[in-house]
Amino acid sequence: MKYLPKIIMLFWISISWSQPKLEMTPKGFAPLEIEMPNQPVSELIKLSRDWAYYYNPNGYDVFDVTENSLSIQALRENAYYNWNLAVKYNYDIKYILKIVFKENHKYTLTFIVKDIYTDNVPLKSTITDFFTSSGELKESYKDVKPSLENTVNKIVKSYTNFIAKGTTTSLVIQQQK
Repeated sequence: MKYLPKIIMLFWISISWSQPKLEMTPKGFAPLEIEMPNQPVSELIKLSRDWAYYYNPNGYDVFDVTENSLSIQALRENAYYNWNLAVKYNYDIKYILKIVFKENHKYTLTFIVKDIYTDNVPLKSTITDFFTSSGELKESYKDVKPSLENTVNKIVKSYTNFIAKGTTTSLVIQQQK
């Protein structure tokens, strides 16, 4: 019995590491395909709306809702940072999370960085500006990739965990409204 907590901890760590991770490329983030919980798509769309409310208390927009898909747009403050001449600059992003539930019992998440802000001022920069024409990360943006990937993966992990937990979590959120 004294090894049971260690075994459970090892199992939990291995499961959390096995979650798919999004990686930033010159074209943005590649879509992720994930196993769908055993629930009707209409319930998953409702859960997705509940997640948006729960995860984005400062506002969000749900749009392009169909019978098997939806998009969620929100602002993420301090989404990534960059160092320049020993000064750390934090940037906000407006992102879109496009979710498509498929008939093969999988769903696709597409994460799009729509806009980048600093001090509430939109920048003309995009993810492609962080890379050279050959697809290599520019030296001056070496901190952007890990910090933005960390933020994106936190958002995606929050969403996938929320959907996986299903109706129990949804009921808690509805009671809080």
